[in-house]
Amino acid sequence: MIEALLSVLPTREAPTDADDADSHGEADDGDEGRDGGEAARDTDRVSVDYDPAEADGTETVPEIPEIHQTVVTPSSIEPEPNAVRTGDQWARTLWTGEYPDRPRDGLFETLYSTAATRRTDISLHLTPRDTTATLDTLENTIEDLEADREYLEEKRKAGARGVAKDLEDYQALYDALRNTSMSAFDVSMYLAVQGDSPDDLNADGVTNTARQSPTNLTPVTPRWTQLDAFVSASPVGVDKLNESLDTTTPMLAGAVGAMFPFVAGAFAEPGIEYGTYALNESPLILDRFERETGYCAMVIGQLGAGKSFSTKLQLLRRAMYDQDTVIIMLDPLGGFAGVNGALGGERITVGGTRGLNPLELRATPADVLQDVPDLDPWAEQLSWVLTFFETFFEHVAANPLGDRKQTLRRAVQEAYERQGITKDPSTHDNESPTVRDVIAVLEDLLDSPEQFGYATDGEQEKVRGDAQTLLTDLRPSFREDGDLANLAQRTSFDLDSSVLYLDLHQEEGATGRSETSLMMQVLFNAVYERAKGTDKRVVFAIDEAHYLLNDATSLEFLETAVRHSRHYDLSLQFITQTGGEFALTPEAKTIADLCSLTLIHRVQEETDTLAEWFGLSEREVNWVRTAKAGDEEEGFSEALLGIDEEGWFPLRVRASEFEVDQIDPADG
Repeated sequence: MIEALLSVLPTREAPTDADDADSHGEADDGDEGRDGGEAARDTDRVSVDYDPAEADGTETVPEIPEIHQTVVTPSSIEPEPNAVRTGDQWARTLWTGEYPDRPRDGLFETLYSTAATRRTDISLHLTPRDTTATLDTLENTIEDLEADREYLEEKRKAGARGVAKDLEDYQALYDALRNTSMSAFDVSMYLAVQGDSPDDLNADGVTNTARQSPTNLTPVTPRWTQLDAFVSASPVGVDKLNESLDTTTPMLAGAVGAMFPFVAGAFAEPGIEYGTYALNESPLILDRFERETGYCAMVIGQLGAGKSFSTKLQLLRRAMYDQDTVIIMLDPLGGFAGVNGALGGERITVGGTRGLNPLELRATPADVLQDVPDLDPWAEQLSWVLTFFETFFEHVAANPLGDRKQTLRRAVQEAYERQGITKDPSTHDNESPTVRDVIAVLEDLLDSPEQFGYATDGEQEKVRGDAQTLLTDLRPSFREDGDLANLAQRTSFDLDSSVLYLDLHQEEGATGRSETSLMMQVLFNAVYERAKGTDKRVVFAIDEAHYLLNDATSLEFLETAVRHSRHYDLSLQFITQTGGEFALTPEAKTIADLCSLTLIHRVQEETDTLAEWFGLSEREVNWVRTAKAGDEEEGFSEALLGIDEEGWFPLRVRASEFEVDQIDPADG
């Protein structure tokens, strides 16, 4: 079509050498009259060779109806008794013969969103009825039904009960039209089932879905009139089948409104697409940094449900949408390698000799301190450091901190004070102490507790005992050749790269679960501290987050970090699975409640718990339970997206071929 249009458009003839020479010669004569004369000469060189009378069919500009026809109709149509062939596709159209007596809002949601109807077009034809004429018709119908009922009751026929029920319905319809502002419509509905072959038409599945509650429809397959039915289901807006078969049903406006789940629920703002709204396939577009309650997100789903893929897709799209956003990925299983490579990110393999200082403290920007007067970076830092040590003593040293905590707290505070770091935020630019500095303080406490203000013999004995056992637990792991020696060094990475991949793959394979959990805590804090010092927005995605969320000792710090993250333009995204090693614990719920975005992929064993957590309706729970896991054949996965203060949205997550190639080149 484009070629046909271009062939008849006015064209500028290419200038010949003589034309060039002539034009240059005229230019040398002076600039007088250039604006008008040269413009006129340019116009003279425009010619139109098209003559409609002489043109053959290939050069004719298509009429507007012809253009529209190519957009909304297939290349060919071949009607069959029970189907229509449309080019390479087949379609079987079902007409809705009966509707539920008392439709409720959203009664067709399952019809729009279930697996059986994914290749089904749904068309509604609505024709307003004249209220006065409708009342006259209803009066006549009511009179006929009353006569039929009296006759059947007189003859003691069982059919009298059915007629009485119909009479009640028509009387209720009459009263509603006569006594309220309600209007009436003639409604016809069609379900066009698509398939690649006659055997691929899932008409039985669509029929069964339509018959189920709360939809309660009665679909009918019109034989020998499939072409008319197909036209009625098409976007041309003509109810062709109704011309030969009365397909309409009178309805009140309330019943018509209940049939339209797609009039609400769409959500769009400048941002990235998180998926398409499952009920009408409209794109759901949002910006996590526009949420008023915070920027954090939690992604939940069973293994293989598509949660990691959807996260990678969001990160890729975020990088394309806002190149100033810093993207950081943390994963103990090596799953972010593809998207990191596509974005040209820096990959840091954590473990071995690379230093990570769990005691590192970065200065909080002055504007944040001014805007958030109740922010206490010093208390937050002490809480984190003690969380780190509690995790170490609980899971690595296998000797819980217990009542030694106060002695350790005193040693930690002293280690910071020796570096000139106090509660005063202006001191937080000083170089932070390390675990070895804390060990040095403990050694001094062991030797001279009185120098630290412990005056009585009882206090000194208690502190010496605590210091001795703490040193016994700390020294083996944090000595120069210890298994956690790198955690006693300065941190050796920064947020200079716009994309950073913290790969714990080797660490997770080489050490146990406890060490991996501890390392993830340290990395979490390292990123958190660096995010405080940048003026850019930061998205920090943490896969296998159950390593963090399962550890009750880290809950207080994680909760504080999530609460304060919005002050630093930091979006934390926790990706975790249900079942197996991880359960939906109260600790995880605490974090989930603080997230403004929640994406729930397919979950089976924990749906009741999620329903209680998030207040999901029965329909939302069923969507999560039956959500489709992602696979190449279908080309999408399904999930339920919760947006704080906006509600829940059933989604289909799709990626283009280009995006798939970038996210996972090995499978692209």
